[in-house]
Amino acid sequence: MYVAPYFILFRIHRAALEARRKCRTWHYVLWSVLAGILAGAMIAFGVTLVTAFWLVGLWWLAIPLGALMVLPVVLPPLIRHALVPLGLTRVTYWAARFSRPGADAPAYGACCAAWAFAHAPKPAAEVWLAQQREARIPLGDAEVVVTALMAAGKGDADTCRMLLRSVAMLVEDHPVVRELAGEWLAVDCAERGAWRELHEFSDTHRWPATPLGFFLEGVAARQLNLEGAPSQLELLVRFLFAPHRRATAALYDEAVKVQPAPAPQGDPETPATELDDAPTPLPRAVATHLMFGNGDPTAARLAATVRAWDAALADGTTHSWLARRALELDAPLGAVDRALREVAGAVTEELARAADRGRLGAPPSHGPVGDALARKLRHGRLDALETGFTRWSKRRLDGATRAAIDEWREFIALQAAYADAVNAGGLELRRLAFPHAFSTGSNMAAWLWNTRHEYALSHAISKWLLSEALIVGDTEAIELGHRNCRLDVVTRLGSVPGDVDN
Repeated sequence: MYVAPYFILFRIHRAALEARRKCRTWHYVLWSVLAGILAGAMIAFGVTLVTAFWLVGLWWLAIPLGALMVLPVVLPPLIRHALVPLGLTRVTYWAARFSRPGADAPAYGACCAAWAFAHAPKPAAEVWLAQQREARIPLGDAEVVVTALMAAGKGDADTCRMLLRSVAMLVEDHPVVRELAGEWLAVDCAERGAWRELHEFSDTHRWPATPLGFFLEGVAARQLNLEGAPSQLELLVRFLFAPHRRATAALYDEAVKVQPAPAPQGDPETPATELDDAPTPLPRAVATHLMFGNGDPTAARLAATVRAWDAALADGTTHSWLARRALELDAPLGAVDRALREVAGAVTEELARAADRGRLGAPPSHGPVGDALARKLRHGRLDALETGFTRWSKRRLDGATRAAIDEWREFIALQAAYADAVNAGGLELRRLAFPHAFSTGSNMAAWLWNTRHEYALSHAISKWLLSEALIVGDTEAIELGHRNCRLDVVTRLGSVPGDVDN
């Protein structure tokens, strides 16, 4: 009888969440209002019952009864607006556990404690959180979120961002934990003004949106002038139902003022410049190179620079000018060819460094610069990947036992480096890099499963290897990947049936 109201409240919250995800605004409003009414009724009934017991002299029964009836309803806003901002790590842990009875309670408690630590980090709290995390075996989504928020508390937002995004790869699924992770990522995007990233992140539907996350997703859609973006009234509803309205009021005001952007004219990647009037290809190449160095390294700018240099170094006018200068300076035989090679080498080195900084691939330009840049980027990135995977494979052979979270961090760092390299290098580099990644990854996945009993980690690695095998068309790897991914995965929430489509 006692749990029935809380079960109904939970179901109403889930219905509101489902309405949010389907952008059914008025369904979301209805379910949210019903949840508020039920929560208010539960509080009123609990206070009335406690008062009645107190008046008849049963105070010893009134206190625990009041805690059971009222606290689970009032604790969530208390955690968000008081305990977390104050950085009360241990108090937040127990409050969160009591607010979410059931299998999610310890996981949610640890994540809320890490949330509080992120607001006010203290060395003692960090040690305590690490102990709580290490005691939870095997590793799951909650432990990754705890580690991520601890990194945020120490000022390492990049690591926090990477770890939270990696949660989607794990089959263990605590909905309340993923709501918290998704909200942090949404707020992080809003603080950086990364509206496109926020929209793409929300469009995957990997995390259920909290009211705050739902509002920020609407702001992102308005800022990007996307089709289907919420109207001003819909955005107002999201704003009113989201917490921290003082902090988000400015975002709401900016979003409702956004006007549809005019249709772009011409090709945005090839803007017209005064370079079109350059008398010969060589001055044009120098000017394009200077423009590339003074701006952000983008794929379009890099491609334009490489094409300009290939055209300049292959142009007869450039060769004639260099030959005349060689005669004027009484240069030795072969000076022109040597000068062209040195210029091409110096330009290639500089553009390769810029491409690595911007995580850019080699543009499809054939010439002394284009071909050399493609070779340099391909071999350099392939060597770096092989070194990283070799170092990773040695972790299971050196005899040292590391925490499961360290194994996970090593894997996702390697996966990120692999993604950057193959996205920039194209399918050719992917096919060259995959065999080493597959060999190392398969051995690590088997070791984590059989020796460390870290089933969720092993399954995540096998799923990633299978997805890569499907891209490159490696039939042997695909067959092994299907076998591995069909194994049932043991988690704290129970055994998750193996399914290659998970």
